[in-house]
Amino acid sequence: MQLVDSKLYLANLPAPQIAPRRATAERSRNLTSRLQSTSASTRLLSLMLAALVVAASPALLGTIRSAATLALQILSEAGQFGFIAFQIFGR
Repeated sequence: MQLVDSKLYLANLPAPQIAPRRATAERSRNLTSRLQSTSASTRLLSLMLAALVVAASPALLGTIRSAATLALQILSEAGQFGFIAFQIFGR
């Protein structure tokens, strides 16, 4: 059991940052090297967040669309009531 725990601990350690600042900036542009420099728990968290956004995006878009439609309906009704009030009291 101790061997498994030490392997998991070593897998979650971030890679050491020994390279100079200029080489680090060049390395950050490459996606594979950026993934290698992050810990396993960070990669898992980012994958879970991306999956949540992909899974929830239709529901979120539907909610935003219905809220915008409701706001436009309220504006339209208020405009109609204002026009009726202008026709009655505006003359």
